[in-house]
Amino acid sequence: MSENAYCSAIDPGTPAAKKLKDLNDAIALHVHELFSNDADLEKVVVPVGGTLVGAAMAWFVMPIVLRKLHKYASQGPLMTIWGNSSKKDMSYQTSLWNAMEDPAKYIITFMAFSQIAAVIAPSISDFLPQAWKGAFVVSFVWFLQRWKTNFIANAMAKQAAIATDRERLSAFDKVSSLGLIALGVVALAEACGVPVQSILTVGGVGGVATAFAARDILGNILSGFSLQFSRPFSVGDYIKAGSIEGQVVEIGLTSTSLINTEKLPVIVPNSLFSSQMIVNKSRAQRHVSVSKLPLITEDIEKIPSITEEIKAMLASNPKIDAPYCYLSRLEGSRGELTIGCSIKSTKTEEWSTIEQDILLKAAGIMKLHQLWTAV
Repeated sequence: MSENAYCSAIDPGTPAAKKLKDLNDAIALHVHELFSNDADLEKVVVPVGGTLVGAAMAWFVMPIVLRKLHKYASQGPLMTIWGNSSKKDMSYQTSLWNAMEDPAKYIITFMAFSQIAAVIAPSISDFLPQAWKGAFVVSFVWFLQRWKTNFIANAMAKQAAIATDRERLSAFDKVSSLGLIALGVVALAEACGVPVQSILTVGGVGGVATAFAARDILGNILSGFSLQFSRPFSVGDYIKAGSIEGQVVEIGLTSTSLINTEKLPVIVPNSLFSSQMIVNKSRAQRHVSVSKLPLITEDIEKIPSITEEIKAMLASNPKIDAPYCYLSRLEGSRGELTIGCSIKSTKTEEWSTIEQDILLKAAGIMKLHQLWTAV
């Protein structure tokens, strides 16, 4: 290699080139004599030197290369092709290349030192293939875990991510971590020569029996996962599911905690929500109010003006939309006014106060026109 570099860099006709050629020949002669005197030396120097150089490059050169690749991918032609060139550059610490860095460094280092160990103790050479397979599996699962963590961190860091999306990402993070651990254990066992298929076959029979015995618990767990992903309600929402009604305090893996209308704690199995219609009152944008007020109809020609006054009273409130008022029942000298509107609030205290104010003002208008009746 030095001779090729010398030939390509310096004209052989110059004195400096002659001196360099003599030095190169002398070094090559000494190296040849060294390997000739000790035949086993080449078998040690080459693999040990190569593995040490490879490990050093993995620790010092590869991070620089990965950073360059990240910069090129985020700012170069690839981003233009992907259509993301106008976006803010992603941090290297949360990128795919950073997820790859540590697993690659450690597997290369492990392979290098295991090769050195095989030179020192040749008896372990037979175990190297399985050890390398296991190391590759661990590194690959580690890389997937880091990549997944970086992806979720980027998604949750976005300003546009709402609270529901953050909860779904958090649930996905937990489930995917369990899946990666299971995948890593199975792959590692296969790499080490353990007959996983036979174990799964035998364990499947016992698993069916166990699943049958614990079907209620498994049903609650699966329903809990479904609630984590579909998110029909969140902590703090006021919900109604069948005969269960209250404010959500905690969403667990097997059960959900509520505070009912009597301010008592209620623990509901998650499987209940998979078979019930869920009404989430907290996610409603408005509260519909409909009330009926009795009146006397001795002076029936006043009713149109009363209904118009009540509608004007409703329209004057900025928290009310779509007001209406009409005579909904007429029986002899008795009648009934129906008053309805949409209140721009889902908070119980606020809409109940507005609804009370509507009834009192409507009753006052009817009493002013002497059409109010307490019966």
